[in-house]
This record gives sequence, C-alpha cells and structure tokens, in this order.
Amino acid sequence: MKHQTEAQISDDQNDIDENEDWVSKSQLKRDSKDLQSLGKKLASFNAEQLAKVPLNDKMLDAIELAQKLSSKRGALKRHFQFIGKILRSIDVEPILAAVQAIEDTDNSGKLIFKKMEYWRDRIVTEGDPAIDECCDKYHNMDRQKLRQLSRNLKKAPSEEKKIRFARQIFQEIQAVLKIS
Repeated sequence: MKHQTEAQISDDQNDIDENEDWVSKSQLKRDSKDLQSLGKKLASFNAEQLAKVPLNDKMLDAIELAQKLSSKRGALKRHFQFIGKILRSIDVEPILAAVQAIEDTDNSGKLIFKKMEYWRDRIVTEGDPAIDECCDKYHNMDRQKLRQLSRNLKKAPSEEKKIRFARQIFQEIQAVLKIS
C-alpha cells in the first residue's frame, strides 16, 4: 500500500481546485448551440420587440443581416454561428431576461385570445346559457348586446351575415377581456 505525504495530498488538492473551472468540450458545444438558438430567436423578432432587448450596435447589425439572408448554401447557418460568437463575448443575462419578458407578454396575449375564441364559440353554439355564464364571470360584459347579437346570428339568412354577427360577438368579448 502506497502512503502519500502531506505535500502530495496538498498538490492533489490544488489540482482538484484548478480543475473546478474546467468545462468539457461537449458543454462548450452545447453552450454555443444555445447562443445560436438565442440568435435565431432574436432574428425572428420584429423591430418593436428588438427595441426592448438591450443589444449593442454590432449585435443589431448582425441580426438585421440575418433577417435579410436566405438560407442558400449555408450562409444563414454560418451567420448564426457568427451571432453566437458575438453573444459569447457579451453578458447575455439581460438579453435573456428581455427575451423572456417578450415571450411572456406574447404568451399572455395568446391566452387572452384563446379565451375570447372560447367564449365566442360557446355563445354561437349554446346561446343564452353561455351568455349568462360569460356575464357572471366577467361582470362588465354587456349581456343585452350579446343576447341581441346571438339572436341576430341565429336568424341570419346567409352565411356571410352569420360570420359578421359572430365577429361582432367576438369584438364585444374582446372589448371586455382586453381591459381586464
């Protein structure tokens, strides 16, 4: 059995401490892919959304070019690799926070839209019971107007008029749900 001296144990401990900062090549590749994905997400944003993200001029120019490039012969793929390289040189935490805030806002908008569609569909198919339930849930909903639109929808002679009344029901629901 081999015995180690205290000096050897201390050297071994120093080697372990130095290796704590070591990152595998696979992890570096995963990080690089994540940054490229972030670049793709940023390139999919419109100008209004990009204005909310704290990006430097170099990054904004790179994103603008990515939005113009087509995917011919791998140019876009190489450009996203370049965007990943730029992102590696800057602090991405504020960018990630801004992207998350934009996505959360986007998701809440989609959720509200789904609610509006849900209530419109129920009112169109069920009529007064759905209107009563909707008005109980949202107190500032105009019950009388919804009932009138629902009756007009049922009596509509053509498909075009039915679509028009269904849109009006949707707009009435939208006016209330956008506020709340």
